Amino acid sequence: MPPRDQAGFWEVVRESFLIPPERVYLNVGTLGPQPRVVVDAVVEHTRRVAETFPPALDWEALKSRLAAFLDCDPAGLVFPRNTTEGMNFVANGLELDPGDEVLTTDHEHIGGLCPWQLVAARRGVALRICPLPASITDPAEILRRIEAAITPRTRVVSVSHVTFTTGLILPVADIVRRCRERGIISVVDGAHPPGLMDVGLRTLDPDFYASSPHKWLLAPQGTGFLWLRGEWRTRLWPTLASGGWDDLSLGAHRLNHLGTFDESRLAGLDAALRFQETVGRDRITARIRELRRHLFDGIAALPGARMASPRDDALGAGMVSFAVEGMEALELQRRLGQVTLPDGRAGSIRTRVVGEYGYGWMRLSPHIYNSPAELDFAIERVGKARSG
Repeated sequence: MPPRDQAGFWEVVRESFLIPPERVYLNVGTLGPQPRVVVDAVVEHTRRVAETFPPALDWEALKSRLAAFLDCDPAGLVFPRNTTEGMNFVANGLELDPGDEVLTTDHEHIGGLCPWQLVAARRGVALRICPLPASITDPAEILRRIEAAITPRTRVVSVSHVTFTTGLILPVADIVRRCRERGIISVVDGAHPPGLMDVGLRTLDPDFYASSPHKWLLAPQGTGFLWLRGEWRTRLWPTLASGGWDDLSLGAHRLNHLGTFDESRLAGLDAALRFQETVGRDRITARIRELRRHLFDGIAALPGARMASPRDDALGAGMVSFAVEGMEALELQRRLGQVTLPDGRAGSIRTRVVGEYGYGWMRLSPHIYNSPAELDFAIERVGKARSG
């Protein structure tokens, strides 16, 4: 698209969303607002059920569409409600013994950490935490630290593909490769990458990859997926047992047998994938990258701002985390939640505080519905909040 048409194109895209004009939404890292076509797909599917027509969800078509998006084998896809549920499927389904070790990091979301805490408490498995520095400029340093933390008793390495704390991209392909060389199970919390950056599961080749398309892919809340490498499709114990749980001929699909549940969310997931295809995956990825850099540079230029996220696109994706000298992140969030817009109306800027692990950072995450002008306004309000 010629540069002169870019602004107009993204204005049209913004009209596809239901976000009120007085809200600057910068928290897609937690939950992505659904475009109108996704909402409509969910409503239509719900209405069809209410009218007593068959739900008409084509499982194989959905798997094929998502598999093409992720570059993976569709037979390995399972549809839990979110990353947390997918990670629990893995942690509870593996046969781990007392004394076995699970290695993870101090940048894991509770949805990726708590399942291992449960297994540690219940089965006597040792949970070991590999600390990662807040600021990293070399991906090889991440790999070195994780390798150094592995012991002869390590059975599982569980890491985030992109950390929720700062948007740091971990060298997952290298971590998975080293795990396979040592006979260690690799589990990836991939809550963020789908819809944010290219995800090629054939290349990454982890044992398990769990995600939440309700974030950057802009699917309905309650849509998740878990991908299992071939051998695990018959080896992983189901966490929830229903008909066919022990029918190994079903492969990974037996984990989709969860009893009655709301299939309308999966109709919404299919619509979200179509929306990505319509706008253009490469165009979306480039736009998010452009907006993140714009936001990062604006915040970094403010007096008293201390950046936690990396600026380099090879190291960071989507999110901008920072601290403001002399101001608690929760107080900054409160002030951004009630702002006066340039036209005098009352408005709000939706943010996320990373209070986990005692970090105390403010996190802003933009998406294609945001404009550079909105980001400039948010940057200005951060600066004014500090100055009082």
